[in-house]
Amino acid sequence: MEPLKISLVGDAPPPLAEAPADYRGETPNRNGFVVAWPPQRYWKSASETDLTSEKPLHLYFHIPYCLQRCRYCFYKIEILSDSSHAQRERYVSALCREIELVADAHRLRGRAVRSIYFGGGTPSVIPPEQLARIKRTIEQCFRLEDPEFVFEIEPITLNNRMIDGLTNLGVNRISFGIQSFDDRVVALTGRHDTDEKNSRAIERALQTGAVVNVDLLAGLEGETMDSWQHSINRAIALGVHAVTVYKMELYSNAHYMSEIRQGKLSLPSEDEELAFARWGLDRLRDNGYAPSTYFTFTREGKYPQHHIISRWRGEDLYGFGASAFGTVAGHARQNVSEIDVYLERVESGRIPTQRVLELSSADHMMRDLVMGLKTTVIDLDEYRRRHGLRLDHALADEIAHLSREGLVAVEDGRLRLTDEGIVYGDYSGRYLGAGLRRVFTGDTKPLRA
Repeated sequence: MEPLKISLVGDAPPPLAEAPADYRGETPNRNGFVVAWPPQRYWKSASETDLTSEKPLHLYFHIPYCLQRCRYCFYKIEILSDSSHAQRERYVSALCREIELVADAHRLRGRAVRSIYFGGGTPSVIPPEQLARIKRTIEQCFRLEDPEFVFEIEPITLNNRMIDGLTNLGVNRISFGIQSFDDRVVALTGRHDTDEKNSRAIERALQTGAVVNVDLLAGLEGETMDSWQHSINRAIALGVHAVTVYKMELYSNAHYMSEIRQGKLSLPSEDEELAFARWGLDRLRDNGYAPSTYFTFTREGKYPQHHIISRWRGEDLYGFGASAFGTVAGHARQNVSEIDVYLERVESGRIPTQRVLELSSADHMMRDLVMGLKTTVIDLDEYRRRHGLRLDHALADEIAHLSREGLVAVEDGRLRLTDEGIVYGDYSGRYLGAGLRRVFTGDTKPLRA
């Protein structure tokens, strides 16, 4: 096959540069989580660029504060002190200022917004009156079109004042980072939540009429099949609209990693974690929950989270706050990560960009494959209309191999993950991405011996 003539912008990295050249001897695995495409380590330090576009926009706001650091956490956060009101007030003022700067500098003022997401960290440590300031600034700078409004909550922060505040803000989707309903497992993470407190918070959130999602994390210290089954069953019994099941990922800056290196900690094995995932998927299926992405299961197949699905399918997203990232008008960009540097830049009237990457044609094609498959299905005709490439022809060998492994299927013009493919997460996307890289480069070497 002749290599495709793909235009690469500047010295952009080759697609899926970190992928192996072939997959001989490799078996499906659940290792690695694809956060963004292209991988952020390839984004460069760069000055801000024009992001003008008329397409609908999604907004993300990062709140980098927590009441405590969980032992598995690898995010860049700051623990709030008892006298943290001024600290939060300064950050909220910076967010509002950043919104204004971005709206004017990139001529985004008045642009339609379809979703808003507050993540962290712990967004619910920000008082309702400060959240209302941010919402008013959004309304002054953008045009809200009945957006999905997602808000992450730490259960112990949910009181009547916060419930009323979220309702007044127009929050219509609440996501709880429960991780486990087993009190013993939770205590080992360093958190102070309990099954009783978590359940009470979820029941109060359901009473608001918002869609409620619960995050569970498979593979925590002390997790057993019994404790995992309790967590899945508890989420189902509470009647939440969506359950998100993440795999435990280890990173160098988490307490877990340092303790493992010192021989002080052992986590469930990969086989045990895989068994948790399989059991969870089967149990959720049996109770009417269907996959809306490869890790989120929604009741009766309804209640998909449009914000994340839209981002994975390539719609424009602008991220506000320290370390926030997104892609707008064909440019991937990220803010500076250090909170103090972020505050200083915004307060001095500068957009706090750390790095920008203009996406090449190959990047767009790869992103729509690797990230798109995270939604469990890719419309092959739509992909061809967008990129001029028939994936089922160009990647026939790769798709055939994954089909034999029971991970994907092609049906009615769509490439979809099977239940087994869902269990293995990003593996199929990475595998197909490596095949697409082979197409780009004209490498005809067979993938397997």
